[in-house]
Amino acid sequence: MNDLRKLLVAGVNELLERKLISLDFDGDDGRNPEESGHAFVRIFGEPSVVNWHNIGFGELRISVWWRYDLSEHPRGNSSTNNEEQYKASRPLSKSKHYPKFVGVCVSGWLERKKSAYLQGQDKKGLHDVYIRKGERVELAALPTIEANGFQPEGKFHL
Repeated sequence: MNDLRKLLVAGVNELLERKLISLDFDGDDGRNPEESGHAFVRIFGEPSVVNWHNIGFGELRISVWWRYDLSEHPRGNSSTNNEEQYKASRPLSKSKHYPKFVGVCVSGWLERKKSAYLQGQDKKGLHDVYIRKGERVELAALPTIEANGFQPEGKFHL
């Protein structure tokens, strides 16, 4: 399994375990606001953020920010309107600041309409990827984990 995909599988597992998302799709094509959110979690022992957004048609955009340090995020604890909202696939801060507070960002789509799986295979279907210098070795060392109730790869929909 692709190293970045391992992070997405772990992120979806965390959301399912906490009952923040469901693999069930009721057929309603509306974008329910309760199907968007974020959670601070530990993935492979590292502080992380997983956020998700209902994009319709039974799909959720899942994003994982691995090795996330809120205290170093320029917009992490702001008392202004510039504070991080955890709604986008990558942090709001300019990417030049990412090395200070996040190790890896990766996003993908979780299909739930016909069956449950992360869309694409290997690197295909992954987007908004950021990898801090030196993190590739750490990613490669991550173990492959089981996906809980969904497939880690599947058909990619355009």
